Amino acid sequence: MKRNRGYYREQRERAIKRKYQIQKKRFGAKEANEIYEERRKGQLAKGKIHCSCPMCRRKSYDELSHKDKVKQIQAHYQLTHYILED
Repeated sequence: MKRNRGYYREQRERAIKRKYQIQKKRFGAKEANEIYEERRKGQLAKGKIHCSCPMCRRKSYDELSHKDKVKQIQAHYQLTHYILED
């Protein structure tokens, strides 16, 4: 199936609209409009809509795993229980 220019335009507009709505939810309507005007529509058509600052990104290596958190809590509990026991 061969696709025409209209199809690609619609897909691009759909992606821009979706990413604009994400920004609107995250930053608020006023700031999203400022970002939207600053960047121009075309930049929202690209893949990434977030920056790489620590507030926008959350990677698996940025915080402890659930298993390590549980171990840390258990160790803290055991230590306080040991200190209070003496």
